[in-house]
Amino acid sequence: MGVPRRSRSRRPPPELRPGWRDLHLAVLTAATAWSTALGWQAQLVSHPLFRAVREEDFSAYHRQYDRTIPVVVIVPGIASFLAGCAFWWTRPVDVPRPVAAVVAAAGAVSLGSTALWAVPMHDRLDRVGRSEATIDSLLRANLLRSAALTVSTATLVGTVWRRSATRSPAGAGRPPTSVGRTRSPAAV
Repeated sequence: MGVPRRSRSRRPPPELRPGWRDLHLAVLTAATAWSTALGWQAQLVSHPLFRAVREEDFSAYHRQYDRTIPVVVIVPGIASFLAGCAFWWTRPVDVPRPVAAVVAAAGAVSLGSTALWAVPMHDRLDRVGRSEATIDSLLRANLLRSAALTVSTATLVGTVWRRSATRSPAGAGRPPTSVGRTRSPAAV
């Protein structure tokens, strides 16, 4: 007789097969979580420490800060903001539009608060040196960005979790009814 061949019916339907949109969701979730963590680190540690630098040392300190953040902070941040803005158009088909709207809005808020508020405050620090008012404004800009990123990260993680629950054998296409559980076949 021989070994039976795998049935093609075990293969998930095309709409549930991973594709570039799923990859985009995964990378966006990771990049947004990374940017969220960096945003809160800046809010609670890096930017408040600007106040601890002596006035005469501040310009050199801030220039060094500016030179060290591009690869770790700026590039992944801008990439996650832009990818978030585009999520309305790049979302997987089973991701609800309101979820995409929240992520896109958070991306736009993050991009706008960075380009229109945080960057000018850093530029001002480069021009005038340490300024309490400028550091306060920078912290407010960063707080807005970090809050938007936190909402986006929570939304994306929740989306990935719900999608994985509906695609698992136990979930088999059903949304979870509570955290960590799916409906039993008898409850359906």
